[in-house]
Amino acid sequence: MSPRNVLESQQSAPAPQAVRSAAGCWKLANGRALSLVPHTHGVLEIAQGRVWVTLGGGGALADLPGTSADHVLHAGERLHIAPGQHVVMEAWALSGSVEAVALCWDGAMALAAAHTASLAAREWECGVVQPLRDLLQALGRGGRALGAALVDVTRAGGRFAVGLARFAMYRIAPQRQRRTA
Repeated sequence: MSPRNVLESQQSAPAPQAVRSAAGCWKLANGRALSLVPHTHGVLEIAQGRVWVTLGGGGALADLPGTSADHVLHAGERLHIAPGQHVVMEAWALSGSVEAVALCWDGAMALAAAHTASLAAREWECGVVQPLRDLLQALGRGGRALGAALVDVTRAGGRFAVGLARFAMYRIAPQRQRRTA
């Protein structure tokens, strides 16, 4: 897998051809920066040293124009990068250290992780999210039905009270007229 079909890169200093053809692995000297724009999902892993990474545009940030996120990655840490995201990395060594940073790019690992995450997301959607939506929708409908029933019961109670008062007035009024006459 050549770097040309995986990444477009720009370095602050020209890299030797041997490093560029090393299938996704680079060494970055102190004070140097590397800019990447991947064409596929990938995982950036720091094999040695510490690096400051700025992610901008594309991928998860595509819906927020002009946004960027900064990360500091240490040896052994990984960062998932989406296609089209602009990645700028700068070696960030501790004071006095002259050790270069070693970076590895792996697209296959990202595809496997994305597939696993995709499968887990679908299982979560079908097993948890959709039943929860259905439950909330049913509770909402049940609440509206209960509210409508309470309104109907209140109206019926009011009509009953008015009817009872009329009946009482009807029964009491003739008796009063009979007693006075």
